[in-house]
Amino acid sequence: MPRRSARATLSNNLRSSIVDAGAYSFMVGLGETYLTAFALALSVSEIATGLLAAFPMLIGATLQLAAPWCVRRLGSHRVWIVGCAVAQAVCLLLLPVAAIAGGWQLAVLYAASSLYWASGLATGPAWNTWAEEIIPPVIRTRFFAWRSRVSQSCLLVGFAAGGLLLAYAKQQAFVVTAFMVIFVLAGVFRLVSAAALYRQSEPSAGRAARGHKSLRQVTLGLRGHAGGRLLMYLFAVQIAVQLAGPYFAPFMLSLQKMTYTEYMFLISLGFVGKVIALPAWGRLAKHAGVRVLMWIGGIGIVPLSGGWLALQWVEHDILYLSFLQVFGGVTWAAYELAFFLLFFETIPRHERTSLLTIYNFSNALALVLGAVLGAGWLALVGESRDSYLQLFGLSSAARLLALVFLLRVPQMEIRAVALTLRTLALRPSDGGSFDRPVLSTIEEDDATDSS
Repeated sequence: MPRRSARATLSNNLRSSIVDAGAYSFMVGLGETYLTAFALALSVSEIATGLLAAFPMLIGATLQLAAPWCVRRLGSHRVWIVGCAVAQAVCLLLLPVAAIAGGWQLAVLYAASSLYWASGLATGPAWNTWAEEIIPPVIRTRFFAWRSRVSQSCLLVGFAAGGLLLAYAKQQAFVVTAFMVIFVLAGVFRLVSAAALYRQSEPSAGRAARGHKSLRQVTLGLRGHAGGRLLMYLFAVQIAVQLAGPYFAPFMLSLQKMTYTEYMFLISLGFVGKVIALPAWGRLAKHAGVRVLMWIGGIGIVPLSGGWLALQWVEHDILYLSFLQVFGGVTWAAYELAFFLLFFETIPRHERTSLLTIYNFSNALALVLGAVLGAGWLALVGESRDSYLQLFGLSSAARLLALVFLLRVPQMEIRAVALTLRTLALRPSDGGSFDRPVLSTIEEDDATDSS
């Protein structure tokens, strides 16, 4: 009888996790991805729109530093995660208020976005820890591969649905209303995700955070540690990426005068490139090791944003950008998979929630630094087409310089991860299988950059 009960519990966990993945991805594709486009539709300036992708995330990342303490106090990952998911849904439902807020619209956008990112980022580290607890190792590889496919499919469907609705709304002159509908639907999908999370079991309820290290303990432990050096490289890359990342959407929609359909199509190609490339990168990681994959990704992302400089001479810009987006998806897939494996395999479970919380904060801080530097450049030289393209070129140069930090990551650490991969015979589709990946913000940031 207990055995049957355990089997039923596992079946419920797997089914609910799939529902959560699908609903969460619908929310991201339908709502989160169009946040900057919504700001532009409300006539917010290009620079303010770019910073909308930065400052709210930093505020959110600062607030989520309390996540490990909250989990310890609650004694439950599930209670914390479900509460944050509901809060995130409420933020999406509040976003349409910006359309009728008059002079307060920018304040409403920043406040709702900050709380959205705070609740979203606060779930990631705790979810990674909880997922390992309820999904048995013997089926983890196959299950997360399937979950990843569901997640990616729902994300693309949600993103395409939003783009098609906005394209139709632009023709019929009700764009702002369409955005309001999109965010309400996204909020509803997040509530469905929260309900699916609530249905999952938690064997460690009441003692979930026992043995977890504090943020201070983990931070001190990073000094001179390979993990600390890895974080330095990620920090440098994020600054380089965010020099240009927040300004791709304003450039495409305002200066290139792309339609919502063209915008949707190009962003979708970046996702397609990732999905196509992941199996091959997974095989490479298993046979050649993570170090090879890490360098391929690190070098591959260097020329992507600079590739937009060719728009000065390319006649068929959509065809060229389509190629660049697919290539960007392929190279970002290598980068994200490599660091996902390094993080997941080298961080002990009892430290994961705290360390990933620190990563979220440092990642958001780098995002703001990069966005502010990018905004400073545009303010200095003017918001012309050429100044945007020059900014994209500077981003590529900064990514090249960031490789210096990658040289400092010890090879011993990378060999250990590669050995683990070979021992587990990790399947190619495992990489990036979480819809809340360890490197979550990287994927979000570069959906508009694919660079």
